[in-house]
Amino acid sequence: MSTAPSLLIDLAGVARLAGVQRPVASMWRSRFASSPDPFPRAINVEGGRACFEADQVADWLVRTGHGNNPEARGDAAAAAAPADFSFSDAASVAELQALIALCAQVDELAELTPSEVKEAADAADPDDRLLRREIFAHVDRGAPWLSYATRLVDAAYSPSAALALVARRHAASDRVAGSAGPLVADAIALVVDATLALAGQDTTVTLDARDAALSSSVARRLGDDVDIVVPVGAESRHVRRQLLVDDHWVADEADPARRSVFVVRVPSGRGEDGVAILRAVDDVSLSLRSADAAVVIGPARALVDPLSPTEEQARADILRSGRVRGIARLPAGLVDSAVRESLALWILGEPTVEVAPAQRITAVADLTGVKLTPATRADLISDLMAGMGAGRALRAHQFRFAAFVRTTSLQARSGSLVASATRQRATATEDAAELPALLDIAAEAVRSDIEPIEFVPDPHDVPRATSVEELINAGHLRRVQGTRLDPDLLGPEGLIVVTASDLDELGSIGRNRVEHLAFATRHPSAQLTRPGDVIFRTSPSAAAWVDTDGSKVVASPARVLRITTVDPGGLVPEIVAADIAGAPAGPGSWKRWMFRRVAPRTIAPLRRALADIETPTTAKDPTSRSTGKS
Repeated sequence: MSTAPSLLIDLAGVARLAGVQRPVASMWRSRFASSPDPFPRAINVEGGRACFEADQVADWLVRTGHGNNPEARGDAAAAAAPADFSFSDAASVAELQALIALCAQVDELAELTPSEVKEAADAADPDDRLLRREIFAHVDRGAPWLSYATRLVDAAYSPSAALALVARRHAASDRVAGSAGPLVADAIALVVDATLALAGQDTTVTLDARDAALSSSVARRLGDDVDIVVPVGAESRHVRRQLLVDDHWVADEADPARRSVFVVRVPSGRGEDGVAILRAVDDVSLSLRSADAAVVIGPARALVDPLSPTEEQARADILRSGRVRGIARLPAGLVDSAVRESLALWILGEPTVEVAPAQRITAVADLTGVKLTPATRADLISDLMAGMGAGRALRAHQFRFAAFVRTTSLQARSGSLVASATRQRATATEDAAELPALLDIAAEAVRSDIEPIEFVPDPHDVPRATSVEELINAGHLRRVQGTRLDPDLLGPEGLIVVTASDLDELGSIGRNRVEHLAFATRHPSAQLTRPGDVIFRTSPSAAAWVDTDGSKVVASPARVLRITTVDPGGLVPEIVAADIAGAPAGPGSWKRWMFRRVAPRTIAPLRRALADIETPTTAKDPTSRSTGKS
C-alpha cells in the first residue's frame, strides 16, 4: 500500500488530545517558542487555522509531560486528520466509515494490497448494502486513508467507538444541520425507553435509516430477542455500518406475520417548512398495519406548536387517522446543533376501534423546562403507554405529566397541541388534594435521579466483577454472532463446527464439520473463532467452552465472546467460561451476566497455571479443557 500520509492537527485538536482547554494549547505555542524544547512549528495554515504535524505534537506532549494525556501518541489520530481529508465532506466521511467497518471484519487491513482490500470488501458486503462501493471508490483513488482508518480504530479502542467519533466530528463541521444534528444522550434514551415499552415478543423493530447513534442505541437495548430491520437505501448505509461493527444482525424487510414497531426521526435543516416534516410522519402513519406502532421524534415547531393554515391542515389529517395516541413537547437543548429548538415525541398506535371517533382521546404532555432525568423519562413513557389503554387502565394510572383531550379537539386546534397539559401542570400544585400524590412522585423522582458516586480504584487493585454489557461498552469484550448453518452443509470433512448442543457433551466437538469452500461461498461475512474465544449459549441452560486453537465455525444459536487482546480489562477466558456455567439462562440473560476479573498483570501467569493444572485431564480428553465447570 502507499506510504501513510502525515496527520495534521489544529490547536483545538491539540487541546482535545492533551485534555486541556483551548487557550492552554495556544499558550504552549508562545511560551515555549524560545525554550530548548519548543512546541512544534506549524507546517501550514488552512482557513486561517495553524496546523501541526500530529505525531510531533504527541511526542512533545509525552516528552515534556504537558497536558493530561500520557497516551497522547496512541490517541493522536482521534484528534487529527490527513491533509487531504475534510470532516465536512460527506463522501469522504462515508469512505472513512466504510474503511473502519471493514477493519472490524478483516485483521491487519492496512497490510493488504489494493486488490486484496477490494476482495475483502466484496466478501464482507457482496450485496453492496453498506461499504462495498465506498471501499472500491477509495481504493481506485489510491487508498490514501487506509492507514488513518486503522490508527483511528486503535485510538478509539474499537471500530464502534471510531465510527461514533467520526460521526461526531462530521456533525460538528456541519453548521447548517439545524434540528437534523446529533441528539443528546437524554433524547436518545427517551426514544429507546419508548421503543422498549412498545416492543414485545414476536415483534420486529424497524430502525431509523438516517440516525446511526439512535439506531445503535435502540438495537443494543433490544438485544437478540427482537428482529431488527433497516430499510435498504443510500441513506441507511452509515446506519448499517454502525450496526455491523456493533454485531447486530439486520434484515432488509420485516416479517409480514409479525407486529412491527417503527423508530422514526424527522429532522430538518434550518428554515425547512413544517409541511415536509409532517409529510414524512404521514407516510409512516399510512404504512402502519392494524397492530403496528411507531415512535416519532422531531421538531416541536411542526409536531406540536402553532402552525400556518397549510401546515395546520397537514397535521390535522394525520390526527384524523386516530393513530396518534400520545404527544409530548420536550425541553430545548436536545440537539447539539440547535440548542434553542425544542423537540416533540409522538406515539403512534392502533386506533381504538371500539370507541367512536368523536369520543377518542389522545394523551398530551408538556415538558418545556423539565429536565429529562431517568425518573422523568420513566414517568412520561408510563403516562403515554397508559394513555394507549382504555377504561379501567386509564382510571387506575396515576398520571404525572399527561392530560387527555378529545382527538377531534386536537384536529380543530389552531394553537399548541399541548396547551391543556401546560395549564394542568401550572395549576396542579394549587389543588391541595393532589399534594400527597405529588409528594410521592417527588420522592420517587429524587430516588431515581440521584447519580451514583464514582470511586477511582487504585490501578493495582483487582477490578470489580462487571456485567457483560458494561464490558462490551468499555471495549474489553466483543460479542460475535454465530452462523445460521444449513444442516445440508454438514459433513465429515472440513472446518470444525461447534453447536449449542456440543457444549453439553464436549467430546462431540469435531464430529460436525463443513467444507471450506462451501462455507465461504454461503457465508462470506462469517467469522471463524480465534484462540481464546469463549463459545457460549443462553438456553436451555447457560454453558460455555474456551476454544484454545481457533479457526472453528460457531453455529447459531451458539455465539462467541471475544476478549480484546490489547485491553482485556482483567478478563480471563477460563474464568469467563466458569462464570457463564453458573449464570442465569434465557433469551437476553447474557447482558446481565457478571464476570470476575483479575489484575491485568496476573492474566498471563494465571492462564499458565490453569493450563498446568488441566494438563493431565487434557492428555486424556483434548476437548475437556476450559469447559466452564471449574
